[in-house]
Amino acid sequence: MAVQNILLIHGWASDKSIWQETENYLAQRYRVYTLNLPSMKHKYSYRDTVFELIKEKGLEQVILAGWSLGTLVAIQAALKLPQIVQGLILISGTGKFVSDTQYPGGIPALPIIRMKKRLHKNAGQTFQDFYKLMFSDREKTEGLAEQVITSYLERGRTWDISEAQAGLDFLLEVDLRSELKDTTCPTLLLHGEQDEICPLSGAVFIQQQMPCARLVSYPGTGHIPFLTNPKDFLRDLEGWLTVYGK
Repeated sequence: MAVQNILLIHGWASDKSIWQETENYLAQRYRVYTLNLPSMKHKYSYRDTVFELIKEKGLEQVILAGWSLGTLVAIQAALKLPQIVQGLILISGTGKFVSDTQYPGGIPALPIIRMKKRLHKNAGQTFQDFYKLMFSDREKTEGLAEQVITSYLERGRTWDISEAQAGLDFLLEVDLRSELKDTTCPTLLLHGEQDEICPLSGAVFIQQQMPCARLVSYPGTGHIPFLTNPKDFLRDLEGWLTVYGK
């Protein structure tokens, strides 16, 4: 498949500016698109925004790269548009955000429910506490956490309370595990081994279910490898794009 177009989909409590460094790198060889996810009205609102951009830009084929919540959106889109979505890059990805007795690949629902309530009391502190969860102990010790929060996460679009709560509802409700086997396009999974938000076991589950998935994990890395481990991340990303782009 000849790779020409790449669409980057951000996660919860962030916006398209989170991709600045990745976009600058990829734009040297590809046409790169970003978007801001809208306030969610139903569980396909985010996916439909992806569809709108694909239609607006007249993209006949595209690689979808999603991070965190954005991975669920990318998978939803690939299931609906298999002739257009030629590949997936799932960064800190999951097929189901919430764990249960049958699935240890997510996190418990209770902390997410508590976050929804806390947003009303102190939205700023709730976002800050969430951002801090994105980083491994090593990244915090090396000052990467503070740097990324200050330079990227705090400078993005501010989510209002209802928008943020709707995003958490999306994470609580969406479950794509049974549909992963139907996603047959080439897929690259890039994941930090110390990710506390989307555990590595969730990415392992995706790899096991998807027939064409490859998983690369990073020791000592948390939820946002494209900003805390950019050298290895971009190397693996470019290597995959080069192989599948022939």
